[in-house]
Amino acid sequence: MEHWQNGTQRKSKILREKPAPMPLCLPQTPYGLTWDSVSINEWFKNNLLSLNFSKTQFVHFTTRNTNQMEIIIDHDKTIPICSSTKFLGITVDCTLSWRHHIDLVTKKLSTVCYLIRNIEPHLSSCIFKMIYHSLFHSIMSYGIIFWVNSLHSSEIFKIQKQAIRTMMGCGYRESCRKLFMVLKILPLTSQHIFSLLVFVVNNRNYFTPNSAIYVSNTRHRNDLHLPQATFAMYQRGVYYSGIKVFNSLPRAMKDISSKPGK
Repeated sequence: MEHWQNGTQRKSKILREKPAPMPLCLPQTPYGLTWDSVSINEWFKNNLLSLNFSKTQFVHFTTRNTNQMEIIIDHDKTIPICSSTKFLGITVDCTLSWRHHIDLVTKKLSTVCYLIRNIEPHLSSCIFKMIYHSLFHSIMSYGIIFWVNSLHSSEIFKIQKQAIRTMMGCGYRESCRKLFMVLKILPLTSQHIFSLLVFVVNNRNYFTPNSAIYVSNTRHRNDLHLPQATFAMYQRGVYYSGIKVFNSLPRAMKDISSKPGK
């Protein structure tokens, strides 16, 4: 019995101390990428991994559309370069324009609007809000911090206003400003700002405060350090825009959010 326990302890210790996979370091290619068929196969074999070629896609991120090609991994197996792919429910395109994702979200939200329009005569406003948050809001707010700064996000806002007018029984030309206030529902832009603030506050370890860079104790000591950037795509990103939104908060709110557990 003692011998069996010692053997089990040694086995569990070996399992716990299993080394992590080695990093994949590959030579440069003419496109600035790092892939090589022999090196990729060797890396996966050494780490007891394998590629599912039917589900693997390659996206070359660039500022403009480029010609597609294929990456040859084996003699009879290739990985195509795609202009867009879906990752964790979000469709990412090679130029980060979010056009493909917004098109998919638009179709889903249009279906929800059709459902709301058909059941509108039979339900109360309280039930409508439950349906809105469970069907419409859950789709609209997923990944909103990534794609809402796109030039195509105005289509989502139009559908949101259409859903609000249907819930309140208003005409298609009536202003939605007061309707949002009555229903206590955030418009698309306001929901984006709120989601950004939640992300920044919950991930403060990813951001550097000014107090860690500047020695002087100024009134902006609790602000987050905004890196210098001239690339518009980077400025529209989550990191840069999240810092700008957080720094625009009143000082009292930034002081509260900087405390642990707040």
